[in-house]
Amino acid sequence: MSDDQSKNFDFERDFRNVWHPCTQMKEYESVFPLMIEKGDGVYLIDRDGKRYIDAISSWWVNLFGHNHPRINKALKDQLDRVAHVMFAGITHVPAIDLAESLVELTPSNLTKVFFSDNGSTSVEIALKMSLQYWKQVGEKRRTRFIYLSGSYHGETLGALSVCGISLFREKFENILMDNFEVQGPDCYRCPYDLEPDSCKAECFETMEKALVTNSETVAGVIIEPLVQGASGMKIYSPVYLEKLQEACEQSNVHMIFDEVAVGFGRTGSLFV
Repeated sequence: MSDDQSKNFDFERDFRNVWHPCTQMKEYESVFPLMIEKGDGVYLIDRDGKRYIDAISSWWVNLFGHNHPRINKALKDQLDRVAHVMFAGITHVPAIDLAESLVELTPSNLTKVFFSDNGSTSVEIALKMSLQYWKQVGEKRRTRFIYLSGSYHGETLGALSVCGISLFREKFENILMDNFEVQGPDCYRCPYDLEPDSCKAECFETMEKALVTNSETVAGVIIEPLVQGASGMKIYSPVYLEKLQEACEQSNVHMIFDEVAVGFGRTGSLFV
């Protein structure tokens, strides 16, 4: 089999057997997906040796680049001991070390780490933590969340319930949690015709109104802090976050920051 035949055969096998996420599979009948062989730093390399800059960091998470020798060594060393063990009722030193390091990096009032393996599940866990808290303190009416228009928090059902992009949620609308969508900040197309340097987050008035109006039923507010990724890398003022923190404290609701895309230094500080 020639190289070209081998490539086509692999693409055909992919089309027959693989269902890719966030992908219109119909397009693959005429345009094959990018076939990656390896990664090196910021680059993805296809089977012809062509290099592509991984500008989206493999959906946000590849912070240190591909094929990093220190990370590779840590993975290989761990594989020689144990690849996986259930975490319910069992623990191990690598998990303890990581949790301890994370607690040292976060603000002093964040003292526990709940591990998750992806962004959607992390959001589900955060929503459930909030709901369970309110139930256990006797405020059972607090079952709804406020989220921003244009927000993206994943594609499991709970995460879709706080998603502000209709493309992702419209087919599941009738089975999603009933939450509150609030118009989010949009500094690039500011409806108030303000400049970022002098902005006092006048757009926060819609969030403030939602919190006041629904104060008895809101469990929490979930946002992508500083940058909304999937809706177009929309950057907004830290003033909005400062006002949100103050308003959440006054309304006694939880504030959930989804930092899958912006955490660990990607906006300058380690966390927003």
